[in-house]
Amino acid sequence: MSTTPEDHDDPMFARGIAGPLGKLTCDAKTKIDEVTHELWLQHCAARGLDTAGVLRDCIYALVHGKTYRQMLVEKISHDSKRIDALAKLIGPFGAPESEGFGQ
Repeated sequence: MSTTPEDHDDPMFARGIAGPLGKLTCDAKTKIDEVTHELWLQHCAARGLDTAGVLRDCIYALVHGKTYRQMLVEKISHDSKRIDALAKLIGPFGAPESEGFGQ
């Protein structure tokens, strides 16, 4: 069973746009035996994840001590807190229509 990029439901940031440490541009490939491959596919399917996402999580966990998805959630949380802090310092920002003006 082979997977192609079209088979995956990864968010766009996982397709070389931006990850928690920058663009995802490097391929990580290897060969494994058929029995392990079938178990790998079962493992991924049981978690409702595609093989690329699980492999990415494994690599990030090995190298950084956190899965890719954990690092991404931390980055989103950090960005959200930063935006909230800026809003407190400079007040709300956005289009005037979002504040109910002109009604």
